[in-house]
Amino acid sequence: MYKLESARLESFIGAIAEGREIYALQRSASQYHLVRSDAWHADKHTLGAFRQVEALKALVFRPREALGSLAGAAPDVNIPERIVIGVKNCDLAALKIHDHVFLETAPVDPVYREARAKTIIVACDCTDAREVCFCPAVGQQPYAKSGFDINLSPTDLGYVVETGSERGKQLLKQAESLLAPADEAILQARDQNRRKLCEKVCAQTAKMGLGCNADLRQAVEKSQGKKIWDDFAENCVECGACNLICCTCHCFLLADGKGKNNADSRVRHWDACLYKNFATVAGGANPRRHRAERLYNRFEKKFSFFPEVLGSYACDGCGRCIEACTGKIDIREVLKRAVNEL
Repeated sequence: MYKLESARLESFIGAIAEGREIYALQRSASQYHLVRSDAWHADKHTLGAFRQVEALKALVFRPREALGSLAGAAPDVNIPERIVIGVKNCDLAALKIHDHVFLETAPVDPVYREARAKTIIVACDCTDAREVCFCPAVGQQPYAKSGFDINLSPTDLGYVVETGSERGKQLLKQAESLLAPADEAILQARDQNRRKLCEKVCAQTAKMGLGCNADLRQAVEKSQGKKIWDDFAENCVECGACNLICCTCHCFLLADGKGKNNADSRVRHWDACLYKNFATVAGGANPRRHRAERLYNRFEKKFSFFPEVLGSYACDGCGRCIEACTGKIDIREVLKRAVNEL
């Protein structure tokens, strides 16, 4: 644990980011966007009070990825080393899902592996929350416990700087002249900030009728085939926005066609389980022909399948799907009704 004076933040980031491609948060109206830059610019970049609009997964699992020709070998992966600054815990929790799918389950995805290896993560505690945030309701919190190389916790006394990996420890050596040991006062200030924000997010979630200790797994499992899914499916337009904006969703489609010089090529695209033909098999059968079945499948995978195989929900409470949904379906309302009916 180290202490960084607030006035030294720009120098600190400059030291650890030197020679690397930078991705940082930039404020736009009431939101943040993740932007690429050649350097950290204090006049336009920020650590962000809460998560950005875009899911971090797009950096390591791109929306469209060329995988090579059908007959030849996959192309060489050439990803520059980059550093992402201001990552929030919801995106870190999502990367654990992706790591399980693409790294810890055979076969290992070489493109994803290379992207993860070349991405340095500088996380930052949330200092505020959007109205749609509900991370404590799914067992998360608005600050990181793991999954980062370096974490920054803003306080009125400066920043608490914490390393979470060997790479993070090595990075801090490039900025050690700017750091001092963290004292008890700044650690207490950090813990108090974290506690207050957790209470705030819990309170706004409880105000909607969804508690922070509800058994969401049992509620979703027991709701299969019930009217709840028909009711909410009435408003679903199958646009897939909730899937594509979600930081944990990882389904993809392989498309074969023609690439450069009219050569055969294979491309991987993001896919969405709410698309009508998502589950269609080669013979033409579709086990999820009805929209309500597809909507239930989305929740079942997040709140039943992943707790079984990974011990955690595949939802981190970021609320992005609430903001993106064309049909105005609020995931908190769906979960609340499932819990109440149980």
